[in-house]
Amino acid sequence: MAAVTNILGLLVAYIAWQFYVHNYGLKTNQTPRVSGYFHPAFRKVAEVFKQNVESGFERGAAFAVYHNGKPLIDMWGGWADISSQRHWQEDTASLSFSMVKGVTAIVMARLVDMGYIDYKKEVYHYWPEFGTEDKKNITVEMLLNHQAGLIGLDEKVSINDYQNNWDKVENQLAKQKPFWPPGTAFGYHIYTYGMYADALVRKVDPQQRNLSQFFQEEIALPLDIEFYIGLPKQEYHRFARVQPASIWELRFDLTSMIEMYTNQYMKIAVCMNIDNHDFNNPDVLSVGHPAVMGVGPARNLAKLFDYLANNGSIKAKRLLSPALVEAFQGPLTAKMPSTFILKNPITRGLFPMDNKQGHKILGHYGYGGSVAFADLTAGVGVVYSTNYLAMYMLDDPRALALRNVFYECFETYKREAVSGRGV
Repeated sequence: MAAVTNILGLLVAYIAWQFYVHNYGLKTNQTPRVSGYFHPAFRKVAEVFKQNVESGFERGAAFAVYHNGKPLIDMWGGWADISSQRHWQEDTASLSFSMVKGVTAIVMARLVDMGYIDYKKEVYHYWPEFGTEDKKNITVEMLLNHQAGLIGLDEKVSINDYQNNWDKVENQLAKQKPFWPPGTAFGYHIYTYGMYADALVRKVDPQQRNLSQFFQEEIALPLDIEFYIGLPKQEYHRFARVQPASIWELRFDLTSMIEMYTNQYMKIAVCMNIDNHDFNNPDVLSVGHPAVMGVGPARNLAKLFDYLANNGSIKAKRLLSPALVEAFQGPLTAKMPSTFILKNPITRGLFPMDNKQGHKILGHYGYGGSVAFADLTAGVGVVYSTNYLAMYMLDDPRALALRNVFYECFETYKREAVSGRGV
């Protein structure tokens, strides 16, 4: 009974806060703007994006598609911060939430490519202190597939600890007991996915860089991709402030909210002992947490996934070898039970995504409706990023509308390319 009372109390408080924010705190007389570039073959995509923004269906977002190193679509619009009437601009950087887990998976693949780590080897081979509490059988692959059962921490970790007291964090990660027998099921390691990956990078990299540093120096800078795992404070002025969903949209997510308070694993993972979840706080955003703190313009994440979509290389620049791109294409959890959230198969940190076209698509979703993926069949990297956290995940209608019309236009684009017209 007490649990029910607590849930109702939280709901009432949340609804009251939402009522104030959406009726008094987020009003403006200005008209939202839409800008960007699109190849003429994708005019319909631009029209859908513009309509979404101008109708208020979309509050603030960017949509980008890159094909073999070239932009097909690079659109942005709406509000980066509606409270200060700051428009979304070309260089606006948005929070990717869990889309950055896809970047983390690519970083781990790069380490495999470089010979520093092996998917099939046990984690304790690289990190001896990890081999306690029934964790000796956990392989690198199992960690990346959310099979390890390490969804939370028994002891509190602060954001400050993650940034300034890594030894404490690493010690807690190493001694943590799994919440289910590793390898018997998979469930979403919401925060710990990035934490364990970060620990492994520090162990195997000869320079002992953290995952954020490794990404910047080995991937982002060489490939001219401005994307950060942990936003530098000097770039905060570009940040698209996160907006919560409205009361009206909240009704669609009651099932998830109930699951959060009734599923034992969901409670552990969501309510993990991290002290500050204010994603609009520059001190929090600057922390290089590779499960949630990916920040940058959508186009740059699209550039990264474009490399993946083109067998790992574009114009003599290489992200991954073809063998490592192939390694992402075999679902490894298809016949395994799910403890919570994850329903679709996952392969070494990326999700094979269903699509009407029957294409090979790999990517990752982010909280609030964002999505990043590589279409290996079409050779495109696609990213939809929003700062308005609608209560959707895999089926956000804003992203789906753009994705569907993009593929309609892409068929025309391909025909024109073959005929030598319009490209």
